[in-house]
Amino acid sequence: MDLSVRELYGGAVTMALPAGMVDVSDFREVPSHQEVFTDDHDCSVIVEVLEAVEEQKHDALRYHFGQVADLNDAESAQQSRVEDMRLDAAGEAYVLVGQQDVAKFNEEAANRVCVLMALLRVPDHGADVLVTMNCPLAIDPKSSSSRSVPAGELQTNVDVLFARFKEMVRTLRIVDTGLFG
Repeated sequence: MDLSVRELYGGAVTMALPAGMVDVSDFREVPSHQEVFTDDHDCSVIVEVLEAVEEQKHDALRYHFGQVADLNDAESAQQSRVEDMRLDAAGEAYVLVGQQDVAKFNEEAANRVCVLMALLRVPDHGADVLVTMNCPLAIDPKSSSSRSVPAGELQTNVDVLFARFKEMVRTLRIVDTGLFG
């Protein structure tokens, strides 16, 4: 996965994203607390600035994973691994790999998606920075995703994907703390 540094939130944050990712806000409205990118393989990267949750350490990331599963109306959601992560000049950071069975655009057909999450705690500003990458593991033939990604089980190596995700997250830099208000 080739990475290229992108400015997020008007340059307040920088992070390297996989080459070929396009900014979703170029063709769809995106909430101001999010930066959303997608590619032609149905993978997406979402960076969110959120109010810090009360949960601590790994439980905070598990909480966010559960919130995303609820928002996605996931039929199932499983976490397989949560780890500590070191980021340059940053506070606490954690990463998670899991999967969810979710339908796109309220379709009846659910796809199995690898969900990779990283949580950077910014306690001085009462904020959590959440980075989520979603990549398909299996596409239902009835899903609209089957137009761009072959239906059925995909040959996705989750361990390789997780390692690449962590490489991407390690590039995250907060340039301007004014982002947190």
